Amino acid sequence: MSRWKAALFGFGKIGAGLAEDPVHGLAYPYATHAQVLRDHPSFDWVGVIDPDPNARRLASDGWGVPEIVGTVRELPSLASIDVAVIATPPDSRLAIVDAMPNLKAVLVEKPLAETMGAAEDFLNHCAARDVAVAVSLPRRYDTSLRELANGGLMRRIGQPMAVFATYGNGLSNNGTHLIDLVRLLLGEIVSVQAVAGSTSFVEGPIPGDVNLPFVCTLESRIGVMVHPLRFSCYREVSLDIWGQIGRLQILNESLRLIFTPRGRSRILTDAAEILHDSPNVETLTVGRALYAVYDNLAGIMRGESSFCPGADALAAMRIVDAVHRSSEAGGIAITCNQ
Repeated sequence: MSRWKAALFGFGKIGAGLAEDPVHGLAYPYATHAQVLRDHPSFDWVGVIDPDPNARRLASDGWGVPEIVGTVRELPSLASIDVAVIATPPDSRLAIVDAMPNLKAVLVEKPLAETMGAAEDFLNHCAARDVAVAVSLPRRYDTSLRELANGGLMRRIGQPMAVFATYGNGLSNNGTHLIDLVRLLLGEIVSVQAVAGSTSFVEGPIPGDVNLPFVCTLESRIGVMVHPLRFSCYREVSLDIWGQIGRLQILNESLRLIFTPRGRSRILTDAAEILHDSPNVETLTVGRALYAVYDNLAGIMRGESSFCPGADALAAMRIVDAVHRSSEAGGIAITCNQ
């Protein structure tokens, strides 16, 4: 089996820090890039690049990475790196790509860049270099959710009729994950509209990231009602889909699925109801989805397709941008491709 040399840029929470949380580890056996790079047979993890000396100390003490440096130009194996895993803030990503002459692929965290224009420049630059781009939106790689996207949702609940969703910790942060999950399971979002006059708040790891309610209109003309929750109270990114023959809820940040079938109504003859006292609760596999990201990355290196190419991340960014513009304009509907 081929082993590609990989360097990890950024050794913060998603780089390695979440592995220190024992509770998180119960739900997410692979919570960080460091855990996957350590274990995955397709990659030879040769370097960590982080300007923070504390992060470099953690990489040295806990992970045994051979090359740990503060800047990309200091990396001894720079010329032989095949894959760059970029978990840094988005402003430095073009420089990272440019520094590695034989780079074949990048795996990047969202958002791709600070602005739509910069994100397009990044993707165009990678394409010109013939560098494949994969984006770490892990739900897109999860086997359970991919099965729902490939016909499983319709088989369980029929045609969706109404959809409700929640998110928190920032529209650009977890709102991006929710928007991408909607696109994966329900189809393209063609327009958005912020809820005028509603309460919004700033909360999350991205400075100034706002949380606000909005409505998405799908290509199928179904509306998705989205409302933020304060993660300071509790965490949730959820999707609640009412279909013609059942209801499906994706809860606990995609760790649980509840399917509730349709049955005979207890109120009227020749009518039906959703049997809420007979739910089917399932555990999803999203806790291992980050490992699946690297399975797909290895496939990309062998010429296979990406489950989450840059175009999908760009589409999610475009929708987030449209929600912001709708809010700033007092809640008017914004077409997402404008």
